[in-house]
Amino acid sequence: MAVVLKKHQDGNEFLVVKRPDDDPDLGGHWGFPATTMKPGELPEQAAKRICKEKLNCDGEVTRFLGIMFQKRNNYDIFLMDVDMVVAEGQEPDVLTATTENTAYVDQKWSTDPEDLRSSASGGSCCSSIFLTDRGLLDKEEWISSLEGSDTVG
Repeated sequence: MAVVLKKHQDGNEFLVVKRPDDDPDLGGHWGFPATTMKPGELPEQAAKRICKEKLNCDGEVTRFLGIMFQKRNNYDIFLMDVDMVVAEGQEPDVLTATTENTAYVDQKWSTDPEDLRSSASGGSCCSSIFLTDRGLLDKEEWISSLEGSDTVG
């Protein structure tokens, strides 16, 4: 599950986060905050947990963007992206978040989908889904290009 967090539902600005350089999957790349869903957890619950645990804020799901299956080098992944809006009066902050898993090292608000081109080229499912939703990637092309990517471990 990955979250495309926005300040306003109809806004063009979205939050991207940077993975640690030593992260085995896409280290140093910009992408969207994500997590593995827990058994029995609904997608909306996982998305809210991402906001709370990874961004230290609350948010509401507004739209389903897409889902993708990918065979990675050491495992298989199903990943879905959802749009969310940050709760009024709150500001996400990866540096004060208390997550047990990947702790992001930076964040920025962006209006440029091209900020995600590098991570999509490296095998990022969430970035690929987002760029496809924006009409900037051909779905068939990126699906075939990700099989056995050297970037994701």
